[in-house]
Amino acid sequence: MADQRTMAQLLQAPTKGYEDAIAVPAITADNFKLKHGLLTLVQNKQFFRHDKEDPHAHVRYFNKITSTLKFPNVPNTSIKLMLFPFFAR
Repeated sequence: MADQRTMAQLLQAPTKGYEDAIAVPAITADNFKLKHGLLTLVQNKQFFRHDKEDPHAHVRYFNKITSTLKFPNVPNTSIKLMLFPFFAR
């Protein structure tokens, strides 16, 4: 029997199982907090998708900030994943 779905239905990407695709790994540090000043620094340079904004410059800025952060028992990837929602609105 032929597939009876419309072209629009066939072109939709499946979303089942992807709701938690980006998850921050568990942090094993005893006392870890993101400081308010760091959140402010990241939020001051948000990407708003305006025509004249360069997304690559924003990502370079984000990488520059997060590359300077070092916490014991906290992977840098975890820090980036925690900060990124404050960076891209």
